Amino acid sequence: MSASGPQGPQQPPPLYRTAFPLVLVAIAGLLIGLFARQFHWHEGTATPQGGIEAAKQAFQSGNEQRAFALFKNLADQNKPDAIYWVAHMTELGLGTDRDPKKAIELYKKAAGQDVVPAELRLGQIYLNGDLVPPDYAQAKTYLEKAAYHGNPRAAMLLGQMYRIGLGVAPDLVKAYAWSEVSTLEGNSFATRERDASIRNMSPGDQQAAVEQAKKILDQIKQNTKPPKPPQSNGSSAGQSSAPSPAQSSASSPPQPNPPKK
Repeated sequence: MSASGPQGPQQPPPLYRTAFPLVLVAIAGLLIGLFARQFHWHEGTATPQGGIEAAKQAFQSGNEQRAFALFKNLADQNKPDAIYWVAHMTELGLGTDRDPKKAIELYKKAAGQDVVPAELRLGQIYLNGDLVPPDYAQAKTYLEKAAYHGNPRAAMLLGQMYRIGLGVAPDLVKAYAWSEVSTLEGNSFATRERDASIRNMSPGDQQAAVEQAKKILDQIKQNTKPPKPPQSNGSSAGQSSAPSPAQSSASSPPQPNPPKK
C-alpha cells in the first residue's frame, strides 16, 4: 500500500446532480463547526518532563546518539513521551540499531499510556503493512483510540477504511462522519474523503452522517476535556492536575502520508 496521499476525487457529476448534496454539506459543516467550537481540536498537551527538552534539542540538532541516550534514560523511568521517541528512533535506526519488532513493542507500551502519536503510528503500521503484514482489526483499534483522543489524521484514516471497506463493511455514513470530523481541522485529504463519501449517499444517510459526526465530536470533547484545577482545601493534595504527558504530540516526529485507495 502506497504511503502517498489518497487520490483526488473523480470528475464530479453535473451540477444538477450535486447541488443538493453540496448544500447539505455546507449546512452540515456549519452546524458541526458551531458545535466543534465548544472545544479545541488538539492532540494533547505536554507536561514538562525533566530532560525531555534536552533530548529533543539533541535530536533536532542531529546528535542522534546523544538524543537516543537521553530519551532511553527517560524511557527507563517510564516517561510515556520518551518511550514513544525511543520507539520512533528504534523504528528508523536513528542513534541506535534499527529494530522494527522492538519499535512496535515500545509503541504499544506508549499507547498503553495514552500517547496519541504512538496510537496513530500503530494504526498506520497495521493499516499500511509496512513493518508487519496488514492487520485491519488492529489498525482500526489504534486509529479509533487516537481519533477519540483528538487526532484528526487518525479520524481521516478511519474515514478511508469505512469508505473503501478495509477490514470493515463499507459504511458511507461512518466514512463521511469521520472525514467531516477530520475536515474541521483543515485536513485537505479528509475533505476529499468526505466529498467522495457523500456522492452516493441518500438524503436520509446524509442526515444520519451529520448526526454521527456530532456524536463523535461530543465524545472527543469529553475525552479531551481539560482537568479541573486542584482544590485549595488540601483534599486533593498530592494529586496532579496537569494533563497526561502521554497525550502530547506537538513534539512528535512527522508521520507518513495516508494510503491510496
